[in-house]
Amino acid sequence: MERLHDACGIVGIYAPQGDENLDVRRYITLALTALQHRGQESAGMAVYDDEGKIVHRIGMGKVREVFADSGTNLPFSNLGIGHVRYSTTGSSCVENAGPFVVGERAGQYESLAIAHNGDLVNGPTLRAALPAEDFRSTTDSEAIALMLLNAEGHTFTERLADTLKELRGSFSLVIMAGGKLYATRDPWGMRPLCIGKLGNSWIVASESCALDRTGAQFIRKVEPGELVTIDENGLHSEMLFNLPRQSLCVFEYIYFSDATSRMNDRYTYDVREALGRELAHEHPIDADLVVPVPDSSIPSALGYAEVSGIPYSQAIIKNRYSDRSFIKPDQRLRQLEVDLKFAFVRPKLEGARLIIVDDSIVRGNTLKRLASALRNYGAKEIHLRISSPPLRHPCYFGIDIPRDKELIAAGRTVQEVADYMGVDSLGYLSLEGLGRAINTANLDTSTNIDPRQVDNPKALQMLHKEFCYGCMKTEGWPFDPAVEAKHGPKRIPVIPRGVLS
Repeated sequence: MERLHDACGIVGIYAPQGDENLDVRRYITLALTALQHRGQESAGMAVYDDEGKIVHRIGMGKVREVFADSGTNLPFSNLGIGHVRYSTTGSSCVENAGPFVVGERAGQYESLAIAHNGDLVNGPTLRAALPAEDFRSTTDSEAIALMLLNAEGHTFTERLADTLKELRGSFSLVIMAGGKLYATRDPWGMRPLCIGKLGNSWIVASESCALDRTGAQFIRKVEPGELVTIDENGLHSEMLFNLPRQSLCVFEYIYFSDATSRMNDRYTYDVREALGRELAHEHPIDADLVVPVPDSSIPSALGYAEVSGIPYSQAIIKNRYSDRSFIKPDQRLRQLEVDLKFAFVRPKLEGARLIIVDDSIVRGNTLKRLASALRNYGAKEIHLRISSPPLRHPCYFGIDIPRDKELIAAGRTVQEVADYMGVDSLGYLSLEGLGRAINTANLDTSTNIDPRQVDNPKALQMLHKEFCYGCMKTEGWPFDPAVEAKHGPKRIPVIPRGVLS
């Protein structure tokens, strides 16, 4: 309903010299289209021209609007990167659209282009250490690029390592410099990034759905703290950081990622089904129909129906021409879109006791209006089931949750939230249930555990070892964002939080 949203989607493609069969521009356009759900405000692409200079194009709007020509007005190139954006730091304007190209002035290291998914908690501190006149935007992404230009080191890899060690927060990056493609993730792995092969060519993208869209073969994820370099000699990897705890944003599974994407050896769709099954175990109730709030909640509703034995019905239909409400940065635009977003199948709703399954509640406004609409269509009872724990804290790592007071669950009981939304009952998945569900969806079935055999401490340990869930409970953050926001150049490195024992 009122959706959380991730900052961006990124892609990079490297084709060996002489490979005329792969048009990097068209494939980047395809990949960005597959990643459109990660950001709809702007799109951009950067490639090399025949003289080895970086040429880029950015614009406001969706990929099909910015690149109606599939990028073919840009030079044909063997290397390029692309970006789709949703603003978290910086306003929604073309100046903040990526990729960012810097380093064209005399005396500097050769130009580079960078695309970034994530948010830095120490972004303002890092920006303050750089000349204000060097910036054309208000984004963390450009700050990273400018830091890279000024970094120390004899090689570009050394300069990159010197830059990355100063960053505090979430970042997945693709960078083109010196005719090479670089890809890296923050040491905690908060934002996803994966590698694929297109014949002899390489593709790096935020999600594996972009590999599927381009016909690429999934190879593996980029590991947290890993730096991948791709050039004429193939792929080279080195670990820049190695922390004891990984912290992939758990909302990648709950909502952000495409249902067909693969992350951490699990498919998103399988995890969402497992969330619904666990939700049915935790919050059973007698009803006539299980109905999802389309589209991301469909797998969870199917899982709930499977365990409960209650018939599944898609009695709420999404208007295919409406955009995701939370993807809009202006609250007024979100409110105007709500009434146009859904259609309702009256014969299914009249006199029915409904279990409505959704993936999360942010502010609660649109679910409140949805409940009212269902009453108007004759629903007898409305039992709301949420396939994630309550959101009680802001996110500092790239998700659009700027303040606690915007979150309906912050400072309210479950019953108070239910009363506000006008539903007969409300049930959230527990943190323990979240941990249990995720660990039933491993592709390696030999590692799967019967969730009914996992006690609460073990379930929390599994969750804490692999995910950031600080928006639900502050212990879920990989580090204290208030402390690390003060981290400037050359300060003592972060001390990560350990794994729960």
